[in-house]
Amino acid sequence: MEINGNKRFKTKIDWWLAALLCVSPLISLLTLLGFYLLGISYAWLSWIGVLIVGLIYAGLIFPLYYELEEKTLLIRFGCIRSRIPYQRINKVIPTRSTSSSPALSLDRLYIDTGDNLAVNISPANKIRFLQALEEKANHLVLIDNQLVIKNEL
Repeated sequence: MEINGNKRFKTKIDWWLAALLCVSPLISLLTLLGFYLLGISYAWLSWIGVLIVGLIYAGLIFPLYYELEEKTLLIRFGCIRSRIPYQRINKVIPTRSTSSSPALSLDRLYIDTGDNLAVNISPANKIRFLQALEEKANHLVLIDNQLVIKNEL
């Protein structure tokens, strides 16, 4: 999707990971429903707590997308925006890392910057993302579904 001349890529979502992320809030809601049905008088306080935690939880996950701006890769996950300048990217390689990252799939791309900006992301269409990133980061070249620095070939 193109927005203001920037290409935006949705995250890929693994069904099992989405289910796992939904289980905890559902268990909390079912527990609260049980409290309510049993007539526990302070159950409304728990509803407020679960609502606040649920909003924070959702605010950390949604929206989740990756946008190729003029000079940076914007990674948006919830309230957080992280920008990686294209010139800082050393390579982009496929990975199935389980490390914490702004990704809802294990089918990921590792963006190596050689420092603490390195991150795993999971665009829904990895090939199209890599091609678009290659156009923006002209020091990188796409070979075998990975981006590497041109002069390292």
